[in-house]
Amino acid sequence: MRGGSQSRFRRLFVSNVRLPILRALALAGLAVLGLVLAAVSAAGSTQADDAAPSWSPNGKSIAFASRLPNGNWQIYTVNAGGGSRRALTHGALDSVDLSWSPSGKQIAFSRIAGGQLITGGHVYVMNAGGGSERRLTSGGGGYDELFDWSPDGKMLAFDRLTDGIGAIYVMNANGSGLKKLTPSPSDDDYWGVWSPDGTKIAFDRTGPNAFGDIWVMNADGSGQKRLTASPADELGSAWSPDGKKIAYQSNRTGHYQIYAMNSGGGGTLRLSHTAADASEPRWSPDGTKLAYQAQVNGNYEIFVVGANGAGTKQLTNVAFDNTDPAWSPDGKRIAFLSKRNGGDSVYVMNVDGSSQKRIA
Repeated sequence: MRGGSQSRFRRLFVSNVRLPILRALALAGLAVLGLVLAAVSAAGSTQADDAAPSWSPNGKSIAFASRLPNGNWQIYTVNAGGGSRRALTHGALDSVDLSWSPSGKQIAFSRIAGGQLITGGHVYVMNAGGGSERRLTSGGGGYDELFDWSPDGKMLAFDRLTDGIGAIYVMNANGSGLKKLTPSPSDDDYWGVWSPDGTKIAFDRTGPNAFGDIWVMNADGSGQKRLTASPADELGSAWSPDGKKIAYQSNRTGHYQIYAMNSGGGGTLRLSHTAADASEPRWSPDGTKLAYQAQVNGNYEIFVVGANGAGTKQLTNVAFDNTDPAWSPDGKRIAFLSKRNGGDSVYVMNVDGSSQKRIA
């Protein structure tokens, strides 16, 4: 499944705050990550915190990032039915932003420099079982934040943060052919995701004095088109499997809610109707439903809704955050994060919410 199918590590920091603002603050000296980790340590927890669960294309395993309170973020895999986790990365730097190749043979990720204060980072790729790491991007002064493989597995999209401003790049899967697609020096462009047919890339753009909008462009950077134009903050493009719709989140009603529109713009439909924020829309593999997270009584829960906006169902209902839904390739299960046992841990449940099981 293309288009926002992987949850991103940076969402650990703060939910539903404009992401470029967070980046600028982090790069300017605010140790957002340090504050989060300090809070975990202060609670005296030895529980590992997990992030960004992502199914392998064959549905047999789930990759995720994880760290103990005094360790670094590393990438792990675990069998989809549960079992012992396996560390794929090691070392003194944080490994995050993981994404499976369409073949399932490789995992791309970002490795962050700077410890608590993110000062730089680069895109790497490794074998799906670990090993054979290859650094694909070079240079200094920025953070290369991985986003998405092209559907044919031949290219990678990422954004490069330089002085707090993001621009969308693509490159071949071996690191060659680097190309900057959004060259405007005044716009903050990020979250570039390929359309299912690989011909277009949707992305978020924030101008110097405005909230964000959803844009789309051809895969070579040409034909850039603004799809949303409300005075609200709109972000988080997720392509439907057939490429005809894009789901996203918008605070046009005061709280962030889930919407979908035609992939060329127009035809907007509101999909969530919660009293507080809803975010992280994820299409089911057959395109008939979306999963998302929404605040209920002060914590996040996982919901599903029909692509036509009907049939909303709350799948989790515990007094702890449940976030980051990710559909299995066959559409029968949903992986997610839950704090019900302390730190964030990876769980799996059936699509009706039954058989919720911690697997990592």
